[in-house]
Amino acid sequence: RGCAAAHAPGHRGCFGRYMPVALPSTTAPPRPIGTPLGGRSSSCRPRKVLLQAYGKEDGVSGLAGGSSSSSRPVYVEHGRAGARTSGSLASPSRSEVSVSSTRLEAGSEEIPPMRPGTPFTVSAYQHMGDRKTQEDRYTVVPKLDSDGRSTCAFFGVFDGTVGDFASDNVKDLVVPKLLESPNWKALRHLPIARANDQERLLESALRDMYRTVDESLLVRCAQSTQHYATCTSVTLMVMGDLLAVGHLGDSRIVLGKEEAGAGSSGAELTGEQVTMDHKPDQEPERQRIEQCGGMVERLQNHANKPFIRGGDFTMRKALGEQPMQLQYSRAFGAKDLKMFGLSSVPDIRIIRMGSPQYRHVRFAILASDGLWDVTSAQQAVTIAQKAVNEDSNPAEALVRNALLEQSRRKARADNITAICIQFD
Repeated sequence: RGCAAAHAPGHRGCFGRYMPVALPSTTAPPRPIGTPLGGRSSSCRPRKVLLQAYGKEDGVSGLAGGSSSSSRPVYVEHGRAGARTSGSLASPSRSEVSVSSTRLEAGSEEIPPMRPGTPFTVSAYQHMGDRKTQEDRYTVVPKLDSDGRSTCAFFGVFDGTVGDFASDNVKDLVVPKLLESPNWKALRHLPIARANDQERLLESALRDMYRTVDESLLVRCAQSTQHYATCTSVTLMVMGDLLAVGHLGDSRIVLGKEEAGAGSSGAELTGEQVTMDHKPDQEPERQRIEQCGGMVERLQNHANKPFIRGGDFTMRKALGEQPMQLQYSRAFGAKDLKMFGLSSVPDIRIIRMGSPQYRHVRFAILASDGLWDVTSAQQAVTIAQKAVNEDSNPAEALVRNALLEQSRRKARADNITAICIQFD
């Protein structure tokens, strides 16, 4: 039962059985309560929480505490579970990974301070489900910039396919590539008087990030002969009152918001999915794939779901190749499917909190499809709200509910990763 928690002043407390680990830390995690020590064969070996420091503009500058940058570093938590398990869904704690909710208040000594008046709470939880390995990864950056002018945070969930090569690399690439973007640097130095340019530069910076991450990943795939390693992506940037949503594939982001006239902070929230899955049978996606020489096939042994294929499989197999296929039409990686129409161009959406449609946003939930396969947007928001009202970890509540639902359906549970941000 490997877990680690990141605490800051004002933290609500560690939920359930989780032991606190103060930020920053670069040492191996402590032994969680009830978890035996052991090697890789242990079914509940704790994963290592890696906190890396990044300079404000020059990318990676070493581990936390060892930055050579004169600027205050950005601390990034990378989530992964290294355990393997054959545990049943009746006892889902065997391979879980947790980061307890962390209150990010102004003046925190352990996490760089947030803008006064805009604290939020973030929790992350991860479970392997019935799979033999954990291919999901996540990145949590509670403080992305130290200019102090506004809240700036970054969150991402990356669901790997054909192993964890792509997702494991992407979680390490996203922050450095964002900080290297010329549009990000321009945004950071934007005078407050020109705040109207924020949305344009923010969208451009995210597009730069997605493009350069994929370019770097494809180089690594070629070097390691990982021709089909791929991952989905959902990323959320919080910058002042702006939410910048970016995504590839079928992981999703859902917002929980109070409708106009609700009248009470305890009122039931409305869930809204703000990303749309990229599936090969959607008409614009199909057209691109077919124009590139790819094919879209529905496979009976996969519940008749549509897959992107790299040309004629029968012919390629006859030539001795071992082609593979994907259920989504946009993703990082998959070197040998890019020529057949798999795209890494993200959908980007900028939402201004406080606008009429998003006047009272209370939650943002990022999760891999292991959650969304059995949980609707409204259900997710209701579960998160109930957990917060009960002073429980909302991300854990979401994952556990999905595991129970999969068990009820007698279905095989996928890897599940959820990040829940609660806006105060």
